[in-house]
Amino acid sequence: MNRLKQLGIDVSVGTLNFLANTGIMLPYILILFQYQKTQSATYLITLVAVYISRAASIFYTKRLNLRSSTYLILTLVFGALGSLPFALTTSLGWLIAGSVLWGYSAATIWPYFLTVKLHLTHTTHFKMKSVYWLVFLLMGLLLGLDFYLKLSFSLSFALLAVLNLVALPGGLLLNEFTHDFYRGQPNQRHGLKQFWRWWLSVVFFAAIALLTTLRKASLNISYWVTLGIILVALVIALIELYADRTKLVNFKLRLINRGFMLSYVLLFSSFMAYYYWGKLGMYLVFVVYLIGFEGGAGILGALAHHDTDQKRRLGQGLLIAGHLLVLIPWKWSYLLGILLIALYIGDDNPTVNRELYESEVVDDDSAIINKYRFSTAGGLLCQLVLFGLLVVASATHGLSLLAFFKPANASHWFLYTWAVNWPLVLCSLGITLANIVNHRKQAAMEKDDTLTD
Repeated sequence: MNRLKQLGIDVSVGTLNFLANTGIMLPYILILFQYQKTQSATYLITLVAVYISRAASIFYTKRLNLRSSTYLILTLVFGALGSLPFALTTSLGWLIAGSVLWGYSAATIWPYFLTVKLHLTHTTHFKMKSVYWLVFLLMGLLLGLDFYLKLSFSLSFALLAVLNLVALPGGLLLNEFTHDFYRGQPNQRHGLKQFWRWWLSVVFFAAIALLTTLRKASLNISYWVTLGIILVALVIALIELYADRTKLVNFKLRLINRGFMLSYVLLFSSFMAYYYWGKLGMYLVFVVYLIGFEGGAGILGALAHHDTDQKRRLGQGLLIAGHLLVLIPWKWSYLLGILLIALYIGDDNPTVNRELYESEVVDDDSAIINKYRFSTAGGLLCQLVLFGLLVVASATHGLSLLAFFKPANASHWFLYTWAVNWPLVLCSLGITLANIVNHRKQAAMEKDDTLTD
């Protein structure tokens, strides 16, 4: 009986581990597949809704100031409730409600899971078993069955709802294990304040929703109105960043830089690659990104002989080289540049997680969610700059925005190279250089403090 109980716990925690690792993309990908198959306005609206909910959730989840372990349980409940409408109905109202809940779950399950995992590492000997690979295999098999039986992904949506419920006991168990971490900590105050920021956020995310729709469908909006909307959104984004000027001061630029580069690689480059390799381009960029992200820490560590300072300098050098390589209008230098940028991101990711969590001036329970909040801000800034450049390029050459996002041929390759890729890369390079200078100043100050002590 005890062995059966332990097996149930392992499966539940393993399922939670699987959902945390895949949650941010899986709902979006499934709805995207459904939209591409049906070209239905209903699924276009839900696709935009889940995307906006995902982005907005990162910014506003922590405003209620609940414990991360409590938020983790909420993400599982919302994930189950958000999945069900897609399995049971095609009603737009229910699908939008599901998208909002699912978007919240997708955005927040990983940072809260990672936070709880870090709490457990510091307070208990609890270890998670890697059975989530079995869940991954099951999900892959059922997706294949969904395709084969032409069930419109209803089986996959239903399975995701079930997986969230299966993971719920694991979430409750982790919540029990974190009691020692939270014991003696002061209760946090309710976070609903600064209502002017809430109203600005409505305008901001409405603009992001419009731009996301323009990636998928042609709307009858003039270029200059679209450009005006982009500029308003940029101003609001800068106001938000200024309002948070006292938070994560030593990390903010680094996180914004990370988010900007991630958006450049995963959004812009996945489309730009079409002009180099055709339909294969998007998959090629994604594979190169995965290699860099998953292998960055190991590869740079080996090249630097596991010397921390040398690895940091090597990573910064490769990052600058990567930016310069993607400026060269040749497909192989472009791909190598993407790889070098991805290697830096992959190496920096575990480092910034550890440094944030162990920082004496950052709240342990909000460190990871704030990381993703400022990283998302950097990604949204990249998207706004990208759309601004695309609008200007499209207006001056009489093109539709969809000519970039749904290209029929590579005839406009040089236009998008000099009018969009080069300015976007130079913006990213500028933020990167500012981040490197700031990082080196902090390292020098820490070294001086150590010598003084």
